[in-house]
Amino acid sequence: MTSLWKSIISKKALVAMTTALAATTVSAAIDISVNADQGIKKISPYLYGRNIDKISDGSAEVTSEETAFINQMVEAGVHFLRANNGNNATRYNWKQKLTVHPDWYNNVYSHDWAITAKKVLDNMPGVDAMYAFQLTGWVASSTNYNFDDWKWYQGHEKWATGTLDLAGGGEVADDGKTLVKAGDYRLYNKEWPADSTVAIIPHWRDNLKYDMSRFKYWSMDNEMDIWRGTHSDLDLPVTGDFLVEHYVDVAKKARAQWKDIKLTGPVVANEWQWCHIAAYNDESRPKIDGKEYCWLEFFIKKVAEAQKSSGTKLLDVFDIHWYPGETDYESRVNWHRVLFDTTYYYKGGNGIRCASGTCDWSEHNGQKEYKSYVFARINDWLDKYFGKGHGITLGITETDIIDKDDPMVTALTYASFLGTMQDNSVEIFTPWTWGDGMYETVHLFSRYGHPNRVQSTSSNDSLVSAYSSISNKGDSLTVIFVNRSQSAAQDINLTLSNFDAKAGTAQTLTLSGITGETFVSHTQNALKKGTAQVADNKVSLSLSAKSITAMLFTTDNPKVIDGITPTVLSRNYSVSMQGLDIFVTGIQKNTRYTLVNTLGQIISRGVWNGSTGASLKLKAPSAGRYILQVGSKNLSIMVK
Repeated sequence: MTSLWKSIISKKALVAMTTALAATTVSAAIDISVNADQGIKKISPYLYGRNIDKISDGSAEVTSEETAFINQMVEAGVHFLRANNGNNATRYNWKQKLTVHPDWYNNVYSHDWAITAKKVLDNMPGVDAMYAFQLTGWVASSTNYNFDDWKWYQGHEKWATGTLDLAGGGEVADDGKTLVKAGDYRLYNKEWPADSTVAIIPHWRDNLKYDMSRFKYWSMDNEMDIWRGTHSDLDLPVTGDFLVEHYVDVAKKARAQWKDIKLTGPVVANEWQWCHIAAYNDESRPKIDGKEYCWLEFFIKKVAEAQKSSGTKLLDVFDIHWYPGETDYESRVNWHRVLFDTTYYYKGGNGIRCASGTCDWSEHNGQKEYKSYVFARINDWLDKYFGKGHGITLGITETDIIDKDDPMVTALTYASFLGTMQDNSVEIFTPWTWGDGMYETVHLFSRYGHPNRVQSTSSNDSLVSAYSSISNKGDSLTVIFVNRSQSAAQDINLTLSNFDAKAGTAQTLTLSGITGETFVSHTQNALKKGTAQVADNKVSLSLSAKSITAMLFTTDNPKVIDGITPTVLSRNYSVSMQGLDIFVTGIQKNTRYTLVNTLGQIISRGVWNGSTGASLKLKAPSAGRYILQVGSKNLSIMVK
């Protein structure tokens, strides 16, 4: 390198450092506003969830380790467990209590979901759990044909590769990597039609007498888009049509068993599979009349068609998995923006570039940056094919957001996901992995937050976000600030409106600089208590770098939060409100409906001629209270 280039680089570095220093020195405070009357949405308690861990399904006895895990989880405010064990759910035989382990030669092992379900019922108040239905048409049937991995290991230096299809008489070469002969799956599996998989519902409800309100969510299998890899021994024709056909068959029979069940699908494996299927004959994206579709859109379109033709609701929560792989700080603290932010360019996005059916790789040539916003896309597709007011919510039931080197990065990432999901009415969030910093974060949101989200706006949301919630009585408000700056404190000016906060001292609770697992209980954790001064509904505060801070407000002049429940259930139908629009779902055909105001004036009336699964849309002339009559049932509703 020449001295001239050294000089140029030095000058550029000096200018950059000077500019950065100046920006740091004169940076203005970030303005944050919270409006307690705007954007009111019910926060799902199932955002505070995780996948099951440390709870044995082999013994009804609750061990000391399990007790410690349960206590820590309940103290933290976890409300939901995904308890179906991922890939092990696909061939679970609930009658014989067996399943296939696809990551270990397809060997068959004992599993008993009824045991973990009973432990949830008896030991975890306030925690619900989700299990799964099987969709392949096959389940485990015998342990007699397992590959004897221990015997093979005695004559070799290493274990044989675990994903080889060796159960059922398979053979492997001495290198442990080369499959000599695949096993016969028919020896250790049996056919399992839809009627068999959904029969677990009446068994748990009627025979075991379980409180099924604690198990209302059921996953429609697991990552069926990659069955050609994870369950290769079955040699299934994994095409879009095959997967939807199996899904619809089970969904119809599940709804027939329990009309109030919550079905979650398609449980997509990862970002590439959002639009692609690891399919038979390398059919990557499914087709309709020769046109390629993103797998997510294809699934929504086909299930919507089946729902309309059958009059049976087939989907309640649109569920995806996502395993982002970036390790740099900037990517991690921006992962939440991949869900709804239409302006954010996610460099790790590959599969979603094929959202239109054809793939757009143009930004690799410097032409443009492709935006992901996967949940926003899904919402658009749901509206397009199911119609407005469909009532289908969103969820992520597997992800890995852990930074093993810095629990504070994990906490910031997790907090950003929770806040973004609250702001956008996501219903379920259950990370697959659980690391240091996550209990602290969920505890702050779950135990110090409130049931109703209200609108927060930040002048620099990518750097400092605010996530706010209010109590049902309207007497308490919590604002949680997430400062993503890696090295600099950030000054914020907060303004509250439509909430008359008590003047004087307000309590703050801050997470920063945590190392290791610091959470023990609600009273023993890493939260640092502090105070801030409130005057005329305004607060100025300095947020330390890489921190999460909750500010707790109260008022002597509460306004009861009314009409905020997104879905009001009656015996035969459901009602949801979006602005002045009222959506009524679940009406039987030829049923009369009438909407009147409190003066008895008729706003709208008629006879429903649509299918049971579709939605009737009514419009209120203004905000206020109305009486909705559907058939002989009356429901009082508040339109905000």
